[in-house]
Amino acid sequence: MRSEKITRLFSARISAAIPESSLTVSQWADSYRYLSAERSARPGRWRTSLVPYTREIMDCASRSDVRKIVFISSTQTAKTETISNIIGFYIHADASPQMYVAETELKARAWSQECLAPMIRDTPVLQQLVEDPRSRDSGNTIEGKSYPGGHLAIAWATSAAMLSSRPRRIVGCDERDGFKGSSEGDPVALAEERTNTFENSLVIEVSTPRDAEAPPAGSPEDAPWLSPIERSYEETDKRKYFVPCPHCSEFQTLEWSNVHWDSPEEAHNAYYVCVNGCLITNDSKADMLARGQWRAEKPFRGKAGFKIWAGYSPFVTFGQLAEKWLAAQKSTDRLRVFINTSLAQSWKPLADKIETHDLEGRLEPYPAEVPRGVLLLTAGVDVQGDRLEYDITGWGLDEESWAIRYGCIYGDPASSEVWEELKERLSADFMREGDTLMRVSAACIDSGGHHTQEVYRFCRSMRGRKFWAIKGANTPGQPLAPRQPTLQGKPAVKLFKIGTETAKDTLAAHLKVKEPGPGYCHFPNTTDDAGVPVYGEAYFKQLCSERAVTKYTRGVGVRVWQKIKQGARNEALDCKVYAMAAKAILNPDMRRLHKKAESVTDNPAPEGEAREEAPPVPQRQRPRFVAARRGGFVKGFR
Repeated sequence: MRSEKITRLFSARISAAIPESSLTVSQWADSYRYLSAERSARPGRWRTSLVPYTREIMDCASRSDVRKIVFISSTQTAKTETISNIIGFYIHADASPQMYVAETELKARAWSQECLAPMIRDTPVLQQLVEDPRSRDSGNTIEGKSYPGGHLAIAWATSAAMLSSRPRRIVGCDERDGFKGSSEGDPVALAEERTNTFENSLVIEVSTPRDAEAPPAGSPEDAPWLSPIERSYEETDKRKYFVPCPHCSEFQTLEWSNVHWDSPEEAHNAYYVCVNGCLITNDSKADMLARGQWRAEKPFRGKAGFKIWAGYSPFVTFGQLAEKWLAAQKSTDRLRVFINTSLAQSWKPLADKIETHDLEGRLEPYPAEVPRGVLLLTAGVDVQGDRLEYDITGWGLDEESWAIRYGCIYGDPASSEVWEELKERLSADFMREGDTLMRVSAACIDSGGHHTQEVYRFCRSMRGRKFWAIKGANTPGQPLAPRQPTLQGKPAVKLFKIGTETAKDTLAAHLKVKEPGPGYCHFPNTTDDAGVPVYGEAYFKQLCSERAVTKYTRGVGVRVWQKIKQGARNEALDCKVYAMAAKAILNPDMRRLHKKAESVTDNPAPEGEAREEAPPVPQRQRPRFVAARRGGFVKGFR
């Protein structure tokens, strides 16, 4: 009797571990997969309905006609759990030899211990198939898991030996854009070679995009810069997730450009505006996702491609994305992270994509020499052999900037006359909209040329005005403003070594912003005494005279800035970089300046008198909606 009971129990466990042969990956996940407490805010049984856009991705992994899946994704879109479900399916439902490839050994081991092990432990059918790692000869290690009918190898891209090991039917490449070439070539190509002996093989590439790379040799001149995962996606049928508007039912893809907020202070209440003008809040997102559908741009030829960004995530609100975007305007590093991890786009070298005629097209009339949005003025000065060139820039909230004045002072910098003229121009009062007077709060003067001592002498005499001597440090990753200056000369003067590479990255990113708001650069349509535009073609050619390129030393690529054409003038670029450095060194509290400006508006000056404080920054106006004549919700915005 006892032996019969044991046999029945054993048979029941085996039967429970054998799934239906017709299951898809998503059905398997909904039936068997459990999320671990240390990996999820919602531990317990997996539910594809929470992230419905993952269903088709997973189900493609169980289709015989799909040979490759490419999944471009931002963070917080269930990317890691999607690939884990596919691996679990091929351990339990269709046991096969598999390989998981991470970018480094450290990340491979972390995934094995922090993702795979908890999934096996908390998913009963997997626990029954993968032996306890504490058992002798269990075949369960950090670098591999054995199970009836197969084995999962856990490898990393830098190890050619691991990638060229035994044949594998299923190969999953996680964070593909982080892969570095091994001694034997491209890691993905090496891993794909392991699948050649299987007629029903599957290769999966999953990644958040990182840096874009130059097109391969022989590509057309206008070929785009793409990251490795983006280049793989281009070879697929390129599916995008269309969702219906909850008000007009128009199917559309979600785009970052359609996320709006009324003001920086209201960014947490950001909303989405559909292609027909309907206002959509986060409350509608779950229903939109549930009714969504993947649509391919190209014919399917064995490769299925999927791309999705954080705007689709049920775990991220439009307001959280807006706040991240505003915070990202404070540095290039933050902006790069936002573009990669939130927008699921690669970071591209921007300067060579900026056309001077595009910048000329944004010239605008200012209502006053200094518009209302400006809260602070800084200056940058470039010292040449026969002149000083200077740039005065106005700064508003969230790195929005206004070009205020650009000019040259001709004369020998060894003479005191040019420096007296510079002092006069940088000490001038500027009238801003609303009859408010402003002055330059800080300035950076380049001391790296042949007139170092003259620069030191001038800065020493202007010490009370926060006019600083600077020297450019073209080291990649160097902060725009150092924490502490060095002391030079007698009597000592402060010298700041500024990160010009970082400044140019930031400027290039801001010049790419096409709509007024965070990061946007304004330019006035002013002319000089001869009627020649101050901000014309010649100026913008200098501003865009350099581009970022990747130089390789011993196989290691370093991104640096260099002139597009040898001998091209770049004083306008240098001056703008120095004005940016002045703001970074000063490190003002822009929110406090904004509140101070608002308080001045509440207490206007007597008629005919100029205020001494800045007026408030204008707030973006929320679109006014018009109700449909026959009822219903919003039909459009004006």
